[in-house]
Amino acid sequence: MKTLLVLLSITFLFSCKKDPKPELVNSQFNNGVLCMNEGLFQQNNATLSYYNLDSNKTNLNQFSIVNGRGLGDTANDMIEYTYLDKHYIAIAVDVSSQIEIIDALTLKSIKQIPIFNGTNAREPRSVAYHDNHLYSINFDGTVSKINLETHLISSNLMCGQNPEKAEIANNKMYVVNSGGLNSPTYDNTITIIDLTNFTIISTLISDINCSSIVKDSQDELYLISRGNYNSIEPKLLRINTNTNTVIQSFNINLTSLDYYNDILYYYNNTTQNIYTFNTTTETIDSNPLIDCSNFQTMYGIHINDLEQLIYLVDANGYTNSSIIKCYSLSGVFQYEFTAGLNTGQLLFK
Repeated sequence: MKTLLVLLSITFLFSCKKDPKPELVNSQFNNGVLCMNEGLFQQNNATLSYYNLDSNKTNLNQFSIVNGRGLGDTANDMIEYTYLDKHYIAIAVDVSSQIEIIDALTLKSIKQIPIFNGTNAREPRSVAYHDNHLYSINFDGTVSKINLETHLISSNLMCGQNPEKAEIANNKMYVVNSGGLNSPTYDNTITIIDLTNFTIISTLISDINCSSIVKDSQDELYLISRGNYNSIEPKLLRINTNTNTVIQSFNINLTSLDYYNDILYYYNNTTQNIYTFNTTTETIDSNPLIDCSNFQTMYGIHINDLEQLIYLVDANGYTNSSIIKCYSLSGVFQYEFTAGLNTGQLLFK
């Protein structure tokens, strides 16, 4: 979960900003922005909100309205995928230790998949899809392979310490191990898995405490090393998936990134600006694209490749509703809207 555990104490000091009474947008969610809101750790208040592009209005708590129950405790990741010509959404709900499968058009729950080792929660941090299977990347150091016909876990594989994210390239999964619970001895490895037979190929040594990872059109990977929040600064790492080696490292204090059409967009926490990196020429544009100095809590970058727009999330102090700001690819502000508490992922419908 991106929300730091120390924020738990904040909830006892501050009350969350009250939102308007939730109402159902309509029976089909097909022209807007679906927002996965993490909520706060151990508060059981993860939600889905929906910004309707027809009405320019945000509707809150859409999952609970559609399904008659809450989403769970701390939603961490959300992806859309297609299986047997139908569109679904998979949500990793960390503290509840569930993968929630819902219909992408109606948000109706299809299946809750418990991710446990006996009675111990594995804590899914993110989810990936490949070749008719889902993969749950779990904070207990495992990856779970899920059969989409039965919605059962077919296999579990050990990786590194406290994996956060994964990316798939050349039929291989690159699992980023942070070791986040072992501070100050963070993990510095990436587990490489052959998805054909679901076995570990090798372990790549990268840098400590890595988190977000994206793939470019050349199947090269870019990821954030967060350092140790003290003497070791964050870095941007570039990985060649043919040689499985780190081939470039940039000393940038970045906290968020996303990729679209040969351009990497990232947030520099020192300058409080969005910058771009050309993945074809491997060059950084030193001119800032978007000034984010008016953001209270920069929380994520999300590219809408359908409309070619950049969406930036301001978590607004972690205890108030997130504000989503939309920009053109050239950095021109378009509009903004309010989502839920700690918006971690967006899907563009």
